[in-house]
Amino acid sequence: MEFLTSVSNLDNQSVVLIVFSVLLAFVLSSLIVFTYEKTSQEVATPHHFIQSLILMAIVTTTIMQSIGDSLARGFGIFGALAILRFRTNLISTRNISFIFAAMAAGIACGVYSFLTAIIGTLAFCLIAFFLRLTPFSRKSNLLGQLRFELPATSPQFEPAQGIIREFCNAFVLKRYRVLFSEERGEYVEYQFELRLKNEMQGMQMAGKLRLLEGMQAMRLTFTDTYVNLTD
Repeated sequence: MEFLTSVSNLDNQSVVLIVFSVLLAFVLSSLIVFTYEKTSQEVATPHHFIQSLILMAIVTTTIMQSIGDSLARGFGIFGALAILRFRTNLISTRNISFIFAAMAAGIACGVYSFLTAIIGTLAFCLIAFFLRLTPFSRKSNLLGQLRFELPATSPQFEPAQGIIREFCNAFVLKRYRVLFSEERGEYVEYQFELRLKNEMQGMQMAGKLRLLEGMQAMRLTFTDTYVNLTD
C-alpha cells in the first residue's frame, strides 16, 4: 500500500514508473477478462473481444501517459483518434460495461492513480460475480415461443393455459389466428411467449400439451433450441 502511494506521488516520469503502469494495467485487465469469462452467459467465447479488453487497457494507459498535464497534447491525441471510425456493433450492453471497466483501469494506471485502479477493478469484478449468483442473472429461464392449433369449438384452451402456467414463470398470448380448411374446418392458431422455470421441463410441458384432445401442429422454439412437435 505504501509502495503504491509513493510510486504514484513521483513528479517525473521514469522508465520504472512507465513499465509498472503498463504491467499493472495488464494485470487488472486480465482480471477483468477472467471475470468476464466466468460470469458470461454466452456459449461461444468471443476471443477477439477478450483480447481487445486487455489491449484497450494498455493503449489507454499509454495515451494517458503521453498526454500528461498538457492540454494541447490531449486535444491533439483525441483529435487524431476522432479520425477513426468504429463500426463494430455491440448488442450486449453488459459487454459495453466490461469495455468501460478496462478503459477505466487503463486511465487510472495512466495517471498513476494505482490505488484507485486496483480498488475499482476489484470492486467491479466482485460485484460481477455477485450478480452472477443473484436472480438478476439469467440461468435456466429460457425465453421461447410456443405455437399450437386447436379446433375453434374446442374447450381445451383453458387447460392448455393451466399446463403452461404450471411449467412457466411468466407467459403471455402474443397473437392468435382464426383459420379454415375443408379438411379440418375452422380452427385457431395460438402463439405464446413464455419463460420456463427450468430448461429441462420443456419436453414435459410439451408432452402434457400433446395429450389434450384436438391439439395439433405444436412447435416449441427457444433461442438455442428448436423442438418440432408437429403431429
